[in-house]
Amino acid sequence: MRNKDHKRFRLLLLAALAVSCAWGLAARAQDTPTRDVHAFDNHAGFTPTLSGAMAYIQNTNSGIVSLNPQVNPVLLVPFGSHLLLESRAEFGGFFQRRDGTTGPYGGKIYKVVDYAQLDWLVHPRVIVTAGEYLLPFGMYNERLTAVWVKNLQNAPISSTIGTRSSGTGDGFMLRGTATQNSIYSIQYNAYFSARSNINELQAARTAGGDASVFFNKPRLETGVSYQRFLQQRNINSVATYLSWQPRTIPLDLKAEGDFSYNGRGYWIEAAYKADQLPVPVFARKFQFVTREQQLFPLHGGGNAVPTVSTTQVDFGLNYYFRDNLRLVSSYARSFSSQQNANVWNFGVTYRFLWPLLPGRKS
Repeated sequence: MRNKDHKRFRLLLLAALAVSCAWGLAARAQDTPTRDVHAFDNHAGFTPTLSGAMAYIQNTNSGIVSLNPQVNPVLLVPFGSHLLLESRAEFGGFFQRRDGTTGPYGGKIYKVVDYAQLDWLVHPRVIVTAGEYLLPFGMYNERLTAVWVKNLQNAPISSTIGTRSSGTGDGFMLRGTATQNSIYSIQYNAYFSARSNINELQAARTAGGDASVFFNKPRLETGVSYQRFLQQRNINSVATYLSWQPRTIPLDLKAEGDFSYNGRGYWIEAAYKADQLPVPVFARKFQFVTREQQLFPLHGGGNAVPTVSTTQVDFGLNYYFRDNLRLVSSYARSFSSQQNANVWNFGVTYRFLWPLLPGRKS
C-alpha cells in the first residue's frame, strides 16, 4: 500500500469512528437514564444485538512503528430463552514502513473470526457450548483479549502458554456454576477440541478445564486451569490466577502464573482509576496501569514461548471520556539476553452496543 493510500485508509477509519461516536451520543441522548443503564437487559434477551469496538492502535517496538486500525464486531443472536449464537470477528489492517524505519507504509487488510459458538442453557447450572470458542486457560485469553477490555494493549509474555496454536478450540465445552450462596460461588468448565486446519477455524487437539471460586464480599476470585495438548508431543499446562476489585477502592488487581513443558512465567497487573482523588473532575477520568512480568523458558522454549529468559515492566495511562470511549497509552521496557527494547503504544478505543431489531422483554 502506498503512503497516500495508507493516509486515505487512516482518514476513512477515523471518520467512521467519529460517525459511530456521534451515533452513540445521539442514541444516548434519546434514551432515559434508566433505559440506558439497562440497555443490554432490555434487548439482548430476545433481540439480535451487535456489540464490539472500533480501535486505532499505534505501536513502536525498538523504533519500528506499526499501525493497527481495527473493527471488532460481536454478534449475539438468541433463539428463545435457552439458545444463543455468539461470534466475534476482527477486521483491520497492519501497516509498517517498507524498510522498518524509513520508506512508505505498506501492509495488508485482514479479517479473523475469533470465535463462533452456540450456547445451550441445559440447566440453570449447566451451559453446553459447541463450535469455535476461546480456550478458557487462565484469565487472559478468554476474558481480557478484547481491545475494549484490556488495560494494556500488549499481551503478557506468558499468555502463549496453554493457548496453542490459535487460542481457540473446535469442539464442545461444558460450563456453569457448581454452587452459589451469599458468601461465595464456584464456577467450572471442561472442554475438548479437535485438530482443525480449516481456514478461520484453526485449532489444536486439546482437552482441559478450569475452576474458580469467587468470594462475594471482598470481590476476590482465585482459580486454576489445566490443559493436555494431544498432538505431536503431549504437553501438560497449568495456570493459577487471582483477580480482586475491592468495593471501596477503584482498583483492579490481576495476577497469573503459567506453567508448561516449554516454559513458565507470571504477570501481575494493577490498574487504578482516579475517581476518588481530590483533583478536578476532568483528572478523575485518568487510569494508571502497571504490569510486571517474567518468563523463563524450559527445554529450549519454542512453541510460541521465547527461547531466552525475558523480563518486562509496563506502565500505562488511559483517559476515559466516557465508559465506552477512551484514549490508551503505555510504555514498556523489555530485558533479555538477546536485546533490551522499548515498546510504546498509543491509540483510541470505542465500545458500541446496538440492538438490531426494536423490542423489549415481555
